[in-house]
Amino acid sequence: MKSQQETPPVESSRAWKTPTKNQEYVLNMKQYAIPLKRSASSFLKHLITASVLVFNILTQNALAGNIINTADYPYWRELPSQLPLYEAMKFNAIQTANLGGLSRDIMGANALAYILDPVNKERYVANIKNGFNTEIRSIEIGTGAATSSVPSHELFHALLALDVIRNDLDPATLAEYEEMLRSKIFKLVTNKWDPHAWAMRMLWYKYAGQTDEFLEAKKEFDIGLLEHYLPDGVSPAGSGYSMQRFNSIERSAKNTTADLLEYMGYHEYYSNPGLIGLHEFIYGYANAPFARCVFYGDSRGSQVAWDVEGNVIVSPTIVKSARFSETAHTYAMWILQQGPKLTTPIVKGYLASYLVMAGPASKHDPLEFDVADAQLAPSRMFQNYAALIEKTQSRDALYLSVQSLTGQPEYHTHYEANAIGMAGYGEIILRNAGYDGPENDVSAGGVTTPFDFIHSHAGAANSLLINGENHSDKLANGTIEGLLEEDIEYIRSSNHRSIKGAHFRDILFVQPADHVNGYFVVMDHVSCDEPNAAINVIWHPNTARQETVQNNTEYHSEIVKQKGDDGPQLFSDNRVELTTFLGTTPADVEIKRMVNQSRGMHYAADYIYTEYPTVNQQANILTVLFPGDQNHEIGLMKRITSGDYSGTAIKQGKVVDIALISGGSQNGRLGSESFRAENLIYRKISGKLNSYFIKGHAFSDGQPIPAGFKSDTAVALYMKGARGKMTCLEDSEVTFYYPGISSVQLGDHSIPAIDSGPNWARIAVPAGTFSINLMP
Repeated sequence: MKSQQETPPVESSRAWKTPTKNQEYVLNMKQYAIPLKRSASSFLKHLITASVLVFNILTQNALAGNIINTADYPYWRELPSQLPLYEAMKFNAIQTANLGGLSRDIMGANALAYILDPVNKERYVANIKNGFNTEIRSIEIGTGAATSSVPSHELFHALLALDVIRNDLDPATLAEYEEMLRSKIFKLVTNKWDPHAWAMRMLWYKYAGQTDEFLEAKKEFDIGLLEHYLPDGVSPAGSGYSMQRFNSIERSAKNTTADLLEYMGYHEYYSNPGLIGLHEFIYGYANAPFARCVFYGDSRGSQVAWDVEGNVIVSPTIVKSARFSETAHTYAMWILQQGPKLTTPIVKGYLASYLVMAGPASKHDPLEFDVADAQLAPSRMFQNYAALIEKTQSRDALYLSVQSLTGQPEYHTHYEANAIGMAGYGEIILRNAGYDGPENDVSAGGVTTPFDFIHSHAGAANSLLINGENHSDKLANGTIEGLLEEDIEYIRSSNHRSIKGAHFRDILFVQPADHVNGYFVVMDHVSCDEPNAAINVIWHPNTARQETVQNNTEYHSEIVKQKGDDGPQLFSDNRVELTTFLGTTPADVEIKRMVNQSRGMHYAADYIYTEYPTVNQQANILTVLFPGDQNHEIGLMKRITSGDYSGTAIKQGKVVDIALISGGSQNGRLGSESFRAENLIYRKISGKLNSYFIKGHAFSDGQPIPAGFKSDTAVALYMKGARGKMTCLEDSEVTFYYPGISSVQLGDHSIPAIDSGPNWARIAVPAGTFSINLMP
């Protein structure tokens, strides 16, 4: 957890695991072929500390930079002698400064080395001057992303460096470098790729001491930053685009400027719920459990939520996540652990990164991190996105998400209202179209897919259409209901904005439990504005070929590369497969082909395009998505049609699940069970009821002493034995039936019964979500 410390010794916000005696530091010196033992390190600490004291006396009257405050220098110089991470960053800065490299290396490393190693400051000033005379001078600013958004990060590090050494330059040289930066900064494009250009203008005004202009530019920066996240933190640009932009060192102006503003005293970013949510979204939910992006929006597939060079973290975003929340930190550590598979990384020795991690002296709150804190995110509902994730802490965990954006879209948003992404057993299983740059049609395997279809048609996603018509909007109506943390989890997303009708997409995750494997059930409830409309439900498995097991019923996909194909990209040695089982009978199924985009790994792929009739302008459609691999057998499935209900029986040994869907207005019966439900899954083991989930009004197992419930409004309810969980959108009266029941406990409170009798009790349930215990 982050903490503040008012007096030395310095204590970090995260616990760093200090090496044992005579063990090499976590500096990963093998990478640099310069081993540093603890004993040598201790001598170096004393030597530098003494030098720093002398330098502080000589420079105590030095002027502060307008961005970087020299009053923080003593605090920053103390950190390497007390915390291994900061010693590592100092060593890396000095080494990078001496080796040279890219402009960000020259500027970022030399600026930090100038501060932390003042004895050799003339060397670092000379290196920065050389960088201005060569690297920065040669930058040409244009109107494209590669000539505006990308070079802004070089100007970012250069401006910080100039702010640090400004008093070490003669007036003519300082004026030359200032004009060099100013002219390039003000050529950056301000109407695209926000907020890079306004970030740099704002920082320039801060450097120049132009307060009014700085504050006006800050307003524009905040507007541009706001385009990248919705109030709940979900990025409208899509998973891959958001994680890349906020984690790439090539986008420092976008992803580190808010930290500079916090450093300057504008404390409105680390506490911003949207930015907190964004960091939790990127690390916990935009990624599959094996730390690769699921495909929403402009996702190239090659985009990752980290930027590392070997064991060195180049961009600080992933490790500064604890500035936003402890939750974001633990998810970020999971990504480091599962993605680049780092255990004891260091952070690149750039001034910007050091400033982010150390903070100002007034806060005295240095930040550290520990990859051992890693946690896989649990299932969660955002307003604009929801993800159902297997409870086990494993990179092979099952994952399914649905996107239902309600806020402002932007260019990188696709037509993916209520679209689904799915992963499991170490692979992407269901994917949306992807992206490989603006206006790029893509060809593979003799198939060409136009950019307009990929970027701007809902049929390129795991979505639902009416009469095959494209969605009229990129937006939907969000996640509106859910029930999590049980063996069956449920979410409902809504869309009546971009189709000619209304669509509730209900997803049930049958978690692995009772010694059988997990799977997903998608239940689509559709009402149409026009009579005799047809409903199209589209599935895009991440594979080139679909095998038809039974026409109009069962389809099998293997997540493999076909001979000669470049994709799909694979991330494990597992033999992952998917059964798509159509529990509701379609009028027709067509296997279509398109090109799935992934940077450098495009491939032509089959996808499943289904069509269902409507009755009274409505349709209720159930699909089972059952993944498997060599260690997880896919269950046996059989279609059920009973009255107004359709669905599937899913058999795994002695465990049989019955999944049913209807409009919810009619009573139904199957065997001994009776119900009135929109959605229903009940599990029987060796013929005996084990548990049930329902979105509806009533369920009974039909036994002489029944187990079940009845409600005057539709509720979402999960019960396993005498305990469970319920969510009610409005106040309800609910009667519970169970052997021996005499009262009901909601949460921690025993609720007085309105009425009761042998083996039943009726209670008033307020709107909300509650745990349930049926008490004897």
